[in-house]
Amino acid sequence: MPDNPANSEKHFKYLDSARGIAALMVFGGHFMARNFQDKMNMHYIFLFFNGNDAVSFFFVLSGFVLSYKYIVLGKPLNIKQFYVSRVFRLFPAYFLIVLWSALFAFRNEWNFETFKDLFIYNKHEFWEEAFLLRFHNKFYYPGWTLSLEMMGSFLMPFFIVLALKNKRLIPYFIVVTLILGNNLLFSYLFLFGIMASANYEKITDASFRQTNWFKYRFPLLIAAIILFSIRQIDGISPLGPSYKYLAGFLGIDFFTYTCLSCFVFLVAILHSKRVQRFLENRVLVFLGKISYGIYLVHVVVINTVYIYVEKYLSGPNKAINFAWITVLCILCVVAVSAALHYCVERPFMRLGKRITNKMKPSLVIGKGID
Repeated sequence: MPDNPANSEKHFKYLDSARGIAALMVFGGHFMARNFQDKMNMHYIFLFFNGNDAVSFFFVLSGFVLSYKYIVLGKPLNIKQFYVSRVFRLFPAYFLIVLWSALFAFRNEWNFETFKDLFIYNKHEFWEEAFLLRFHNKFYYPGWTLSLEMMGSFLMPFFIVLALKNKRLIPYFIVVTLILGNNLLFSYLFLFGIMASANYEKITDASFRQTNWFKYRFPLLIAAIILFSIRQIDGISPLGPSYKYLAGFLGIDFFTYTCLSCFVFLVAILHSKRVQRFLENRVLVFLGKISYGIYLVHVVVINTVYIYVEKYLSGPNKAINFAWITVLCILCVVAVSAALHYCVERPFMRLGKRITNKMKPSLVIGKGID
């Protein structure tokens, strides 16, 4: 299949914006949960700031974006270069945030003995967390998703080979990983993205409007919205012990539902020019660019603002105090995320590209789909 750079550039803009919206949902969810998790009416707010399940969209989108270049554009996949690029893309910014989180946790005990225990003797397992080993998340609890992202990146070339061999195998492999559940570390989320990539031409073609899927698009979108919010719906009105027993027996969790909904959302975005034009708004594109930073920094920024600023907002009007905290958190998260993107992410991505350009071809996979 011939390369189509223009197509690739256009797609990345609106999908980056979609990732930015998902990152804002995670930020909003954690911000609300900081002080309002136990209030019943907050469950209704979490329907809109569903940060728990927005991460499903990250993984589905990663599966699509990482495989698009090789499945749709037909470029050869150099596995060694792929791995090096992913490490330089994900790890430096993550390491910096884990370091920040660890130093923040011991902010009142900064002395030689503390740093020695933390970094030399590793008594608090900092290095396991910093290098994404065995799902250690003591200082930075959203780090579990980065462990999954790295694992998904490691498995991605094998999934791409599967799609290149025969794209019809992907749905069957999704079923297998769903049956095995977390034993394959949420691989089905990435596989849904790869399935969208393998069917990209059909999804974006005008003939897609003649399919039954498109005919029932509105019921499917409504069902996807409900499934995406099923975790919060369960918080408002518990699904009951019978459901929980059956779900436990079948190995189904809420991520099983949200991966289906995120796949529907992704297909809708890929097909709809109107949605794409909306997502190509400059503000959303900018938020998409710094979305990885938003996801990484929002927890530590929220904690920092609440600890060092909230105590100075002692006015009688709690609504005004909350508004000040909200605005300050938003401004700080955007500012720090932008700094992280331009000062850390981009320089290391350029460094990774220079290194991969000098690497000799190794374990190269050809192009084309059966």
